[in-house]
This record gives sequence, structure tokens and C-alpha cells, in this order.
Amino acid sequence: MKKINLLVMMAVWAVVMQAAVSETPLLRFGPNYLDGWTYHRANTLLTRENVLQNRITLFTSTSGEHCTLESPQFDCEDIDSLRVEIDYKLDAGFNATKVAPQVDLLDADGTVVSTVTGSVEAAIISQTITVTLPVSLAGDATLLFSAPRALESEGTFPAVKGIRVWVLLPDVTLLPGDVNGDGAVDVADVNSIINIMLGKEGSTSFNGDVTGDGNVDVSDVNAVINAMLGRR
Repeated sequence: MKKINLLVMMAVWAVVMQAAVSETPLLRFGPNYLDGWTYHRANTLLTRENVLQNRITLFTSTSGEHCTLESPQFDCEDIDSLRVEIDYKLDAGFNATKVAPQVDLLDADGTVVSTVTGSVEAAIISQTITVTLPVSLAGDATLLFSAPRALESEGTFPAVKGIRVWVLLPDVTLLPGDVNGDGAVDVADVNSIINIMLGKEGSTSFNGDVTGDGNVDVSDVNAVINAMLGRR
């Protein structure tokens, strides 16, 4: 038993030494990451099934309702900028300019502090849009996602499949497989993945998709175990 524990400790230390990155996770949205998110659209619930079925759409209705998605609240203290990735599902024949996503930083009173608009490539139905949002705010804030130029009358809307938000900070260490963010890769991370799979854990477990295949499943459990044992 002592030999196994020593092997695991050595493997984790090797991962720490190799894993310096320049960003740290803040928020995540997706079928398994709904906690704290709000979908502003009448008669449409924010559920796992609606995300999977492309029903979390961003547009302006014929009645003038702005269908938007808002993040959980977070503290902006010491944050200079955010990197935001939005996984988009688009209808055939979309206008790239009109479905472009807008990301607003809102303060605690709901006032827009800063805004950035992403660039959408033409004719690609599924794509990921990346933007960098400056943060000039100290205190609580949320992110509001919209597509203000997408109109219901035109019949093509973007659906949000997933969102990942990172704080851009130099010399931040993030361990591959550190699902619970405690600075170590161990059995607790396996338990976190299992909890995500069972619907017991939400956006706090940002790194649950260890393999990066878009799903949280048994393959991610295996990836954590391999990281613990120093395998790739």
C-alpha cells in the first residue's frame, strides 16, 4: 500500500510541474452545468433536455422580447479580463452578422459595464466563438449572452450548446484532472465526476470533462485515474 501511495504522489507532483497555464476556470454552462444560470424567455425552462435539443436560443421575438442567457453571479475582484468560449448551433442559411453573439458584463444592479461581440463564420452550422471581455469592475457581476440582431421574423436563431469562461491570469497552475479545483488529482476528483454524471454537481466542477470530448462520462474517470498513476 505504501508503494502505491508513493507512486500516486510522484505522479501528481509530475503533473503539477508540467501544468502551468495562463488562465483559470470561472464559469461553465452545458447540459450538466445549469446551476445558477437563468434563461430569459417566456414559457421555456432551462433544462438539460432543452440544451440538448437546441432550445436555448438567443434572438429578439416579434413582440420585442429579448431571449437571453445569464450566468451565475461572480466576484470581479482582481479580474482584469475574461476569455469566453460559446458553443453555437446554427440553422441552415443563417446570416453570420445577425446571429453574432453579444456578451455583456453586468454589475450587481444589472447595468452594462462592458460589451463584446463575437465573430461567426459563414456556413458552419456548429462552431465555437471565442471573445475576450475586459473587466473594469470591482464587486459582484454576471455575464449576459444575447444575439440582439437575430430576429424571430427571419426564422434562423443561434442555440447555445455550451459556454466556458476563464479568468486570464499569468502563472496560474491548473492540474489536468483536478475536477474539484482543490489543487490535487485524487479519488475526490473521481467522486466529483460520478456526481456530475448523476446530476448531483453543477458548474462548480468546471473540469469534469477531462478528456475534452464534450461529455462527462466513464472515460473522464479513467483519465483521472491515469493522471494519478502518471499515465497519458
